[in-house]
Amino acid sequence: MKPLVSIVISNYEYGHYLPALFNSLASQTLGLMQVEVIVADDGSSDGSADTARTLGAALGFSRFKVIALKHRGKPGPVRNAGLSIARGRYLLCLDPDDAIEPGFLSRTVAALDNCPEASLAYTDYFEATGDGGRVVSLPDFDAKLLQTQNPLTLATLMRREVFERSRGFSDQTAYEDWDFWVQAAENGFKGIRVPLPLFRYNHHGSNFSWKARLVDGRAKAQIVLDNKYFFDPEVVGWARALVRSEAWAVPFRRGLIPRGADVLALREMASRVLDRESTRRKAANA
Repeated sequence: MKPLVSIVISNYEYGHYLPALFNSLASQTLGLMQVEVIVADDGSSDGSADTARTLGAALGFSRFKVIALKHRGKPGPVRNAGLSIARGRYLLCLDPDDAIEPGFLSRTVAALDNCPEASLAYTDYFEATGDGGRVVSLPDFDAKLLQTQNPLTLATLMRREVFERSRGFSDQTAYEDWDFWVQAAENGFKGIRVPLPLFRYNHHGSNFSWKARLVDGRAKAQIVLDNKYFFDPEVVGWARALVRSEAWAVPFRRGLIPRGADVLALREMASRVLDRESTRRKAANA
């Protein structure tokens, strides 16, 4: 019998986080005989694969598998490798430093079962930091939001056709989650929010998503260029100019893709600056 839910955990050198994640899986109110877990390991040297095998063997999953991959250094292809062999009706990706509350699977599965027009189910989350943390309440699903920001976390349950109709998680942008949800929205898939903090995101300096902020501008531009029909033509022009390092194409605020109107305003401002500089030079040479 095929599992109801397949969980893909992409890992690289994060074996010390796996016990807490597996504890959160063990606490799920959805029976684990309905759950398949695939750990896709990106060539770790810290014993992650052995740790995962020991932890997985102790729980009653319908299927448990560890796949050892050649190191790629990016989470997208690692997730894709796990998702490509997943058998579940619903798919979920997690990172080893994530955790889900006991009702996460049962609540998100119920949300999709009860809402056939939705293909993505996500929850609010708790962002844990070294000195405490905070509850983050996410907005209700609106595909247009993805044109400017990413309101979804990686821990979003999806119908398997969302992955089957996608290009998978990209290895061309450091914001591979955002790119994936853009693909889903472009394909017409809709989401539903479960308004409870059932996902725990552990915020620390070695998060891949945190490091992605160092290349924020180009990461956002690549999302636009790889999904150009989803974005305003002015925004596509901005992305091309930013990749070409044109002086006017600034990256805007971190984690935000500009709207078409923002790009137009930026172009007009740059044009005025150039006009003033040209006038100044002509006056100096007169």
